[in-house]
Amino acid sequence: MGQDRQQTLGRLSSGRRDELRNRLIGEIPRWYRPWLHLAIPSLIGLGVVALSASLLSAVRPLELVTVPLTFLLLNAGEWRIHRDMLHRRTPPLAVLYDRHTPQHHMIFVTDDMAIRATREFYLVLIPAYGILAAGIGALPIPMALWLGFGLRNPALMFMAMTMAYVVGYEWLHLSYHAPSSSFVGRRKIIQRLRRHHAIHHAPELMQKWNFNVTIPLWDWLRGTIYRGTI
Repeated sequence: MGQDRQQTLGRLSSGRRDELRNRLIGEIPRWYRPWLHLAIPSLIGLGVVALSASLLSAVRPLELVTVPLTFLLLNAGEWRIHRDMLHRRTPPLAVLYDRHTPQHHMIFVTDDMAIRATREFYLVLIPAYGILAAGIGALPIPMALWLGFGLRNPALMFMAMTMAYVVGYEWLHLSYHAPSSSFVGRRKIIQRLRRHHAIHHAPELMQKWNFNVTIPLWDWLRGTIYRGTI
């Protein structure tokens, strides 16, 4: 699907978007439970964080550098995955594109970002197995650090940061799609980050700007923060 086609779809009228929204919600399995979708992956991720932290031993100050370095790596990875996989149909991960651009971006646009019911968590959160996929995908790095170089503490810190980052991504992304009048939506920090993300939801901007969903550090470093008005 080309960029022009994506932009055309993104400009669906409110009525057409409502039709699409109702169709997609109708396709959600009956057994789906929104709060479990949020809670179970979060608890798994935080459990790995807690376990990793509990295994740390005699941490040296230099080892703490692992934390900001891991954050920077994850922030850059988030930016690249969002740009290159979620907005470009790339086999064999085309399902990521299909869930994101033709669905998520067509329903939620810059001036209409809020979910209307908790069942729409399904349209915002990554699939529940995503937390496990992230953990398994990250394993080669801590395994290499620990088994290859004997860097036990950095390996554990890397794993803890990775899982904490994925959980933070989910919570922040969902908060941007919470109603602006809600308790979460009224927080100043969420308002600022939501605006950054909402600009990305403009059809004419989503291919080039504001790819970070968490902290827009890599957007800043790569010069992809949109400075214009919409």
